[in-house]
Amino acid sequence: MTAKPKNNKNNKPAHKIKPKVITPTAKAPKHGARYVAAHGVREVLVDGTPLDIALSGQALFVQLERRDRAFARLIAATVFRRLGQIDKVLAPFIKKTPTDYALAVLRTGAAQILFLDTPAYAAVNGSVALLRRSKKTAHMAGMANAVLRRVTEQGQDLLAKTSTLDNIPTWLLKSWTESYGVEASQKMADMLIQEPPLDLTTKPGIAGPDGEVLPGGTVRLAKAGDVRALSGYDEGNWWVQDVSAALPIRLLGDISGKRILDMCAAPGGKTLQLAAAGANVTALDKSEGRLERVKENLARTGLKADIAVGDAAKWRDPQNTSGGGFDIVILDAPCTATGTYRRRPDVLHNKKPEHIDSLARIQEKLIMAAARHVAPGGTLIYCTCSLQKREGEGQITKFMQNRTDFRLNSLLGIEDLGVAETVTPEGVVRVLPHFMHEKGGMDGFFVASLSCG
Repeated sequence: MTAKPKNNKNNKPAHKIKPKVITPTAKAPKHGARYVAAHGVREVLVDGTPLDIALSGQALFVQLERRDRAFARLIAATVFRRLGQIDKVLAPFIKKTPTDYALAVLRTGAAQILFLDTPAYAAVNGSVALLRRSKKTAHMAGMANAVLRRVTEQGQDLLAKTSTLDNIPTWLLKSWTESYGVEASQKMADMLIQEPPLDLTTKPGIAGPDGEVLPGGTVRLAKAGDVRALSGYDEGNWWVQDVSAALPIRLLGDISGKRILDMCAAPGGKTLQLAAAGANVTALDKSEGRLERVKENLARTGLKADIAVGDAAKWRDPQNTSGGGFDIVILDAPCTATGTYRRRPDVLHNKKPEHIDSLARIQEKLIMAAARHVAPGGTLIYCTCSLQKREGEGQITKFMQNRTDFRLNSLLGIEDLGVAETVTPEGVVRVLPHFMHEKGGMDGFFVASLSCG
């Protein structure tokens, strides 16, 4: 029953479509959180919009109280963590295909009943009320009432016959199984249904909020909450960064005084790591708006970096326009971000196979551009938060065929990454989300280190 993204008039990629802002009428919806969640779910599945934008892009969202905004996010996120299972429970009771929005209302209602311990009457009545608000959907209110009452009565029995593998889109599950095997795919599916912990990277020599300290120094908190309320936020003692995303910089060792280019730098976690380690950093990104966030974090933490706005594929170093001026170049390339599904479960549903094709072409251009900035004897770090091997291992293979002056640095000698299986026999880092599962897992990530000359 998963809706397919529709073609848009401008033929823009689905992940670049700006969400339609839903402006509440003078009479705001009584069930505001449910209203926002249902529209957000529809926006992701029909238009391919990232969930955060699909929610925050609604005018009503900012008018909700904090707890209602959190409830809206929880409902929508639960739908994407459990979409396959929810659809299997709903399927026997849906006789006629509903509209996109009505289906989103059914999914959000079922999520509340099956997984969120919402009183059934509240979930059913709230869902029915959403459909009755519009003449276009009012005729489906009776259907929704009947379907969700059946879910209340029989849902748990039907749910017991499902698997967490049902929540992974078929094309992705096939890809993961081919790349990592059946057992690993099952473990990755199991990670999807869990709320992830919050990881913080601290400035050297400064302790973060009370939490578990992971290998490498990442501080892990069981729950996120409002990060601005955590101790040390205002003082700039730390920043939010998944333990996997912190790995590429940890691999570099002592970088004090080295000139380093952080390509595609926003939102800036690696820039902050590099600056905190004493490097002379240039943070490059084509999005001036996203670089504002980098500047804000630099100001909050009291760290320094040069900011450069430009297309990484075309940018020239003003200090060395002929290229080859950086000791280290970090390329965290744009990718499908499928490895981040623990925190962003919608990425499994707003990405399609064709996105891999277009992003792979961008990655090829960017890694070649990155190589031009590496000084002789310098290092190029290529990384992505994708689980798709074409965006990781495949890119390195192709790059080394094109640039025979680069050699792959084996990372097998790197110690204390925290997970024994992180480094592959080929010497690259391949992190899967179920690694450290007993501690809450980690983002899927790929890292390769290459030397010039």
